[in-house]
Amino acid sequence: MANFNLPSLPPSLLNNIISKIATTNIRDFGSARVAFPEFNAIGREDYFYKSANLIFLNDWTDEINDVRTFRLRYYNLGNPEAIYL
Repeated sequence: MANFNLPSLPPSLLNNIISKIATTNIRDFGSARVAFPEFNAIGREDYFYKSANLIFLNDWTDEINDVRTFRLRYYNLGNPEAIYL
């Protein structure tokens, strides 16, 4: 893929990528948002918090306060998985 250009990807695909990063490691999520402006923009959108998969958030034992903040925002924005959890 010599001509791979991350900004040219559709927003829905970028949302899926940043969602996977966010649910795996909060520090990686922060780093991705700093390194790539499109991820930063998506990471601030309400849609991101409504649609992100929360299944791996339990693995964030070192960042428990960040997990609480994320879950609260997911819940407040009506993410059905957050409401279930």
